[in-house]
Amino acid sequence: MLQMEAIMETAFLSVFYDLLAEHGLNRKQFAEQSGIPYPTVIGWTNLKRMPDYYALIRIADFFSCSLDYLTGREGGPARGKVAPATDEERLLRNFRRCSDEDRTLLLTLSEKLTGGKR
Repeated sequence: MLQMEAIMETAFLSVFYDLLAEHGLNRKQFAEQSGIPYPTVIGWTNLKRMPDYYALIRIADFFSCSLDYLTGREGGPARGKVAPATDEERLLRNFRRCSDEDRTLLLTLSEKLTGGKR
């Protein structure tokens, strides 16, 4: 059981940090904007505790993602819509982390690879 909990904590933490980066937030900004106390957020990121059910819902609502996505169980529907494939999610997360210059390069490359189809 402890091994499963460790896997879940790691999955949550990875997704949580990805979501913070995608939204250009640090932990303190997230706490302020979400209304979740900063010490609680620090507890999650230091692996001292996991968010409870209600906190997970608040986090998912804040980032507009599904609980399955948030807890590392990709493939579940995101807010009633079909979630994009895992590769698409990875591409989008990576794209959002790029500088404007790198985004332009990636768009140019993708257009060349697909024959300019949009």
